[in-house]
Amino acid sequence: MVTNSREILLVAPFTILPGEKGFNRFTYIADKLSSKGHKVTLLTSNFKHSDKNFRDKNIIEKINRSVKYKIIMLDELGYKKNIGIDRIQSHRHFSKQLQLYLKNIKQKPDVIYCAYPMMDAAFIAGRYAKKLRIPFIMDIQDVWPEAIKNAIPLPEVLVDVILYPLSVYANKIYSLADYVVGVSKSYVQRVNKVNLNARSYLPIFIGTDLGVFDNYKKNHVKKEPNEFWITYIGTISYSYDLETVIRAVSMLKDKGKSNIVFKVFGSGPLQPKFEKLAQQLDAPVDFMGHFKYEEMIPYLVRSDIAANAISKGAQQSITNKIGDFLSASLPILNSSLNKEFMDMVNAEKIGYNYDPGDSVKLAALIERLYNNEGLRSAHGENARRLAEEKFDRRHSYGEIYSLIEQATV
Repeated sequence: MVTNSREILLVAPFTILPGEKGFNRFTYIADKLSSKGHKVTLLTSNFKHSDKNFRDKNIIEKINRSVKYKIIMLDELGYKKNIGIDRIQSHRHFSKQLQLYLKNIKQKPDVIYCAYPMMDAAFIAGRYAKKLRIPFIMDIQDVWPEAIKNAIPLPEVLVDVILYPLSVYANKIYSLADYVVGVSKSYVQRVNKVNLNARSYLPIFIGTDLGVFDNYKKNHVKKEPNEFWITYIGTISYSYDLETVIRAVSMLKDKGKSNIVFKVFGSGPLQPKFEKLAQQLDAPVDFMGHFKYEEMIPYLVRSDIAANAISKGAQQSITNKIGDFLSASLPILNSSLNKEFMDMVNAEKIGYNYDPGDSVKLAALIERLYNNEGLRSAHGENARRLAEEKFDRRHSYGEIYSLIEQATV
């Protein structure tokens, strides 16, 4: 328990609240900081981005009574598609509500810890912090607008021109940060290019609480004795190259290895497209849907390979699923072209890299691991060791708590 209690405002529009499907950085931080004696308010949206539904206020009131921090939901309009005018309008509405909230706030925070994106919300929170000389910490979860490039079906040069004004806006937002935290070195370095004046730049992987993970991993799930699972968890959208994995397992089925099954946990706008492809190829693919975090863990632990299936041009670096793959002791087959993660795969010997779209190479890598249990075990042991050393939130997030507690302007 700290003696110098601080008033901490967390701004996280896309957070996942207790009881919802998923496992999120910001509620975890809110819980730990409040347990340390700080007065924590978590500002989020009444709209869940993950499943495009509005939160039930009565349920949130029950959650509020069960946690040590305070949850405040701001209104959003809602939207059905990740890319579109409706989403822009919805985010702008949320940002206006944030502006009103900050204008009428009774107790000025001692520090503001803000997720990026959403862009407008981060800009409003940062500008408010600057005006009142409140330490402003920005946690980079994704790099916008770069993250949406893959979803725009135009030549890259033209997309860059279209997104240029947003890139300028992003740079302006980044410059507001007094402290920069990010889910990878790549993201922190993106901010550092345009903001040289922050007091610190701290890459902390999203990671996993290994205590929570291990508590659920022995739960029973049904797996046929001869099945070999390649597992993906995450959104089924433009940034994720599930097509290559589907084609690879189809090739292996044609070679007589029909027990190699691609398990897909998650949902998203491209699910119908990939389901149709799997049907056309008669590929062994199970679309499992969106599971609660604790329900997904035993499936992941009983898998044989993890698929970090990232599309060419996608900006993801080290996502939340990486911590789960490592915690489950799985070798990772990775198509992300992010240099930071590609280097980690090679240096830590936790799996293999392949180019997005190269289903022949992927099929060969799957077959190599399928035929060599010892190789799978070696990569899996390396993965678990890395999870314990660098991805366990119980230890790694201590630097975030210290940063928040000691932040000044």
